[in-house]
Amino acid sequence: MESRLATLNAKVAGVSLVIGAILLHAVNQLDFSLQPVRLIIIATLIMGAWAFSDEMGLRKPLNRAAFVCFAGSMLGLTVTVLEPEKFNLQTYVLLYSMALLFAVLIWSAAFLHRQKDLKVVGAVGAFASVLPLLALIVGHLSIGAGAVLGVQVLLKPEQGASVLSSGPVQLIEVVFILWSLATAIFLWRGKMSH
Repeated sequence: MESRLATLNAKVAGVSLVIGAILLHAVNQLDFSLQPVRLIIIATLIMGAWAFSDEMGLRKPLNRAAFVCFAGSMLGLTVTVLEPEKFNLQTYVLLYSMALLFAVLIWSAAFLHRQKDLKVVGAVGAFASVLPLLALIVGHLSIGAGAVLGVQVLLKPEQGASVLSSGPVQLIEVVFILWSLATAIFLWRGKMSH
């Protein structure tokens, strides 16, 4: 597949995903909530994911499944950021973490059906998302394993939204940032169109 000029949609997707991922990670390290800023970042990420999925072909099953996972992730993050008193926020932090990893995994699998350069990004993205995903699943099934794997902080319901600055969430967000950067490069080069 030859390189084409990047569409405006591809450029918006690339910029939105990278800026949103980096800003989200930075804001999640702060001790104060900044709810309006976080909600704007979430909206930016959703817009970027939508434009990216459209660029990849939203009618294709893998792209559609990844977008649904990403939307679930952003729902979990939104509830965590808003911190409603009657909800168990830990459930939503787990939803955010696992759904984000699933989205990256599925989009990476979709890359495996593209040209050679994207296949490499897809393989690396799949590997980088599967390891923390497996740690979360195994850690969730066995609290002892969760302690060994370092994901026990995601399994404690009393933590609340402060868990967004924990090590496991930071790792997940770094995986997403790196994946977003690689994706944005291909979007800007026009190598992503369906």
